[in-house]
Amino acid sequence: MKLSNSLRTFAAAGLVLGAVAVSAGPASALEKNNVLQVGELGLFCYGNQTGSVFDLYYRDENFGDDKFKGTLTCAGQTPNDNTESYLSKDTYTWDVYTDWKRQGYSHSIDPGGRAGLTPWYFNTLSSAYPR
Repeated sequence: MKLSNSLRTFAAAGLVLGAVAVSAGPASALEKNNVLQVGELGLFCYGNQTGSVFDLYYRDENFGDDKFKGTLTCAGQTPNDNTESYLSKDTYTWDVYTDWKRQGYSHSIDPGGRAGLTPWYFNTLSSAYPR
C-alpha cells in the first residue's frame, strides 16, 4: 500500500512539474516589452538607437497593431512607420518591410547589425521576419 501511494505521489509531482514547464512558455514571452535582450531585434523610434525600442523575438506581420512600451519618448505610439534606427542582438538575419505581410520594399539586418535606417526605410517599416 505504501509503495502504491508513493508511486502515485511521485507521478502527481511529475505531472505538476511538467505542467509548470509547459506553461512557462517560450523565451519570446518577453518580446515587445521595451527591453532589448539577446535573441531579439530592436527597432528604435529615434536615430542612434535612442528613444523607445520595439523589441522583436518572433516575426510581426503588422506593426500597426503594436505600441512602443515604457516611459521613454515614443511610448504609446505605434512603431508602424515610426522607426529610425536598429540594433540586432539576434543570431539570425531579419528582413524588414515597408508594408505589412512582407509587402513593399525590403531591407536585411544582419546578426549584430547596428545602424540608422537609410532615407528609403526611415520611418517606413511595417513588418519584420527572421530568416
